[in-house]
Amino acid sequence: MNRQIRESFLYLSLLALLLACLVTGGTASPVRFLFFPLIAYFSLLFSSKSLHTAGLAFTILFPLLYLSNPPTPGSLPTDFAGISSFFFCTLAAGYISKRIHQECFRYETAIATFHSLSEALNLKNMNLQTALDALSEAHKKLQEFDKTKTEFISNVSHELRTPLSSIRSYSEILLNYDDIDPETQREFLQTINGESVRISVFASEILDLIRLGSGKVGTEFSPVKTMDLLCEGERIIRPMALEQGLELLLENKEGLPDVSGERNQLIQVLVNLLNNAVKFTRKGTIRLGAQAKDGFVEFYVADTGEGIFPEEREMIFEPFARIAEHGMNRPKGSGLGLSIAKGIVEFHGGKIWVESELGKGSTFFFSVPVAEKPAPGFEPVVHGKQDPHMLHYKPILVMTYDTVNRRCLRKKLEEVGYYTLGADTPARAREIIGTMRPGLVVTEVPENWEEFEVLVRWARDAGVRILLTTVHVRAGDEPSLAVHGYVSKPFDKYEIYALLDAYQVRGDAVMIVSPDRDETRTLQVILGAAGYETLVFHEGPAAVKSCKNSCPGALFIGIFAKEQLEIILAGVKSSPRSGNVPVFLVLGTALNKYVTPVTLSPTGRTAEAKSLYKLIGEIEKEYSKGWE
Repeated sequence: MNRQIRESFLYLSLLALLLACLVTGGTASPVRFLFFPLIAYFSLLFSSKSLHTAGLAFTILFPLLYLSNPPTPGSLPTDFAGISSFFFCTLAAGYISKRIHQECFRYETAIATFHSLSEALNLKNMNLQTALDALSEAHKKLQEFDKTKTEFISNVSHELRTPLSSIRSYSEILLNYDDIDPETQREFLQTINGESVRISVFASEILDLIRLGSGKVGTEFSPVKTMDLLCEGERIIRPMALEQGLELLLENKEGLPDVSGERNQLIQVLVNLLNNAVKFTRKGTIRLGAQAKDGFVEFYVADTGEGIFPEEREMIFEPFARIAEHGMNRPKGSGLGLSIAKGIVEFHGGKIWVESELGKGSTFFFSVPVAEKPAPGFEPVVHGKQDPHMLHYKPILVMTYDTVNRRCLRKKLEEVGYYTLGADTPARAREIIGTMRPGLVVTEVPENWEEFEVLVRWARDAGVRILLTTVHVRAGDEPSLAVHGYVSKPFDKYEIYALLDAYQVRGDAVMIVSPDRDETRTLQVILGAAGYETLVFHEGPAAVKSCKNSCPGALFIGIFAKEQLEIILAGVKSSPRSGNVPVFLVLGTALNKYVTPVTLSPTGRTAEAKSLYKLIGEIEKEYSKGWE
């Protein structure tokens, strides 16, 4: 029962006691002694204030019973003592009630504290388990890296052992024996020279493979004539083909567009494929050519060799893999050539593959994007009006500052069927939009918001929409004002959890900086439900100061004025403790109808596939809107 009903019960009980005393003899009624057990019992149920009020009311009303039975002069002291006992008993009951309620409150507080500590302990256990899982994952990756390193060293040692053994053996013979005829000496020296060249080539290939793997290629792309590449590859390989008695055909196709790339690297790919074709073709013809297809130029090298087994067609592009190693009298190589060729082609935004039939030969293909501008002295060929149905398949322009990230994202999109173009700055992206008008622009967080606004205007005028993604920026290379992701309002808790998981934010506290208290409370609830501790600041300077003293696991920044936002970001990035902390920016609304923010995880993480599917879904959604 609620408080009012309980107090009414108290008053009615004492009133009923008065009426019982009135009926059974007035002030001398033995029923009056029931007041003491009643008030003692009520002290367990009611507050001291309620008891005092009810007890005093009973004490005041009890003398009215003398109206029905006036007292005698001799009974007055006794009656006064009885009424006084009611009063003092009421005070005692109130005191007892107060102490009982105090002890109950202390008990409830202790219980609440116990539950709070228990929840905190559970949270700590969860954080420890999360940290343990992260350590286990890191340990697993280190084990995989150690295994890869061991295999790499083993392969390198194996490749060097044979030529070094040959060099050592023949050189020892030449040093220890003086009666070797000149012809044999020349043969031994030729072997030593050949093995030395083999080691030199192998060392160069190892360096190329390491540079491609680290992304430190350090080249600038420029328009290159396709026929120039084909002719140069044919010129280099023709003597080797003639020596083997093979026919080398350059299939000249007029009107081939220029490609965008680094000339020497593309020639290296062609020469590698041609060299393999010559080595693995005993007789017949080798064909070299190219064809334009959907914004790319596809180069091909076809031979009439014995072909490649189906199970080897994917494996041959891996490091240290060899074609038909089990065959008899097969030429031997380092097994790195096709792996390096694959790395170069993918670095250029293309792909490489092979089609083969046993007993009939193999054809290797690789694609390179068409150059946006023709090479000097080249006139573009106009192929007529484009089929309107193909507007749905316009290429996607990927604009990121980091070359490796750009190539990786383009590769992922092309693997699911899209054609892509690349740009490293908003200015370059504007040029491509003006000349080629792509179907969509996928861009990362801009380094310069003014340039980005100009890009948005260009895209709007051309009817091209923009997807603003959080393409991963490698630690140490990120722009000073870059953020790692956007969080749109109203908040989506699964989107926030995906962001934190993508950047492996586990046990550390998450900092929230926002002038909007409702915004911070909402983020606190979402993060707290997932077990994250939060630090809340409503002003930028206080947050920056905190970052200099302790490093949060992640940082959510609310909607600030541009100048304030720049101060916060610059302060966070400049701190050694928080310089690499993932930063997520809250967007109140979309930038405009032509710009849609999309959360995209870094490549190579556990959330990569989900993020890619989300990006593809956004791309399909934008394509389905139609173009103005």
